[in-house]
Amino acid sequence: MSSLIQGVREYIASCPLLEEIPVKARHVDWTSDNADNYGVMFDSDNLVKPFISGGGKREYNFTLFVRKFAKEDADRLQNSEFIERLQDWCTKQNAAKLFPAMLKGCTPTRLSCANGTLFECDKTGTTGLYQIQFKLNYIKS
Repeated sequence: MSSLIQGVREYIASCPLLEEIPVKARHVDWTSDNADNYGVMFDSDNLVKPFISGGGKREYNFTLFVRKFAKEDADRLQNSEFIERLQDWCTKQNAAKLFPAMLKGCTPTRLSCANGTLFECDKTGTTGLYQIQFKLNYIKS
């Protein structure tokens, strides 16, 4: 593993709800204008509590953006349910202590997500960009 974002990207790609999206439509730091693609966006990596011996408790924040068809109300309802299922998947992963692969010296302790919502619709009203914000707590030695 060469970076935290690489571990997060692989972890998100393993989610059964996202496995149906082709590899070429899985991005980092962007999404295309076409439906059925997603992007993992790094937000921040914060030191929460430093350890006297070095390292500390940290919080790695990232957002998952998923672009889906959203032309009709039925599409938007289905997409909102999809976001709810993604949030449920995250909760179950945390309970089972199934976390992203981390860099050497980093130990994940908690994964949570919040704020799953429709972020924007395109100008034609055909697709919607949905987002979920994730927080990965870990200890860095």
